[in-house]
Amino acid sequence: MPMPNTKTTDSRYNDSSYRDSTAHEAISNIQKEERRKLIAALKDLANQHGYRIVSLIELEELEC
Repeated sequence: MPMPNTKTTDSRYNDSSYRDSTAHEAISNIQKEERRKLIAALKDLANQHGYRIVSLIELEELEC
């Protein structure tokens, strides 16, 4: 059953509002890799300034 159109984009559904698990998985993997790279960059930056990140870094994506 197709998902009704909503204002927010849900990567689990394609433009026709049908489930698209392949696209969702691909988008999720890209987002995870982007977060890994960002956290690595934050760790490098902290290290360059004589700091070490010692606890969980929690990221929340901004809605644009």
